[in-house]
Amino acid sequence: MNDLVKFLSEGYPILLFTKLFLGAVAVFFAIIVWSKTKRISMILFVLGVFLMYISILTDTLAYFGFINTKFFTIGRLPLLSLIFESAPIAFFIASFCAFLRERIF
Repeated sequence: MNDLVKFLSEGYPILLFTKLFLGAVAVFFAIIVWSKTKRISMILFVLGVFLMYISILTDTLAYFGFINTKFFTIGRLPLLSLIFESAPIAFFIASFCAFLRERIF
């Protein structure tokens, strides 16, 4: 079997490239939003989008073997992957809290 056919038959690389493309579009619009707003809630949301794209990039680089994310683990869980996966969610939560604070008070 051809290595390329084996590579594409798994389906995960197609998912990664789709996430990379859509993430790049999201980052492009996030840069535009960042230049037009001074609200802390939007800035935190944009930072969450940036960190989400960095997470996708690290997943892609780790999949193709360019970086090793498993060099520092807690048990069997890679710490670097845990940080990159949870940081965007933390920024989204902070963004929503800041948005509610701006609207309520």
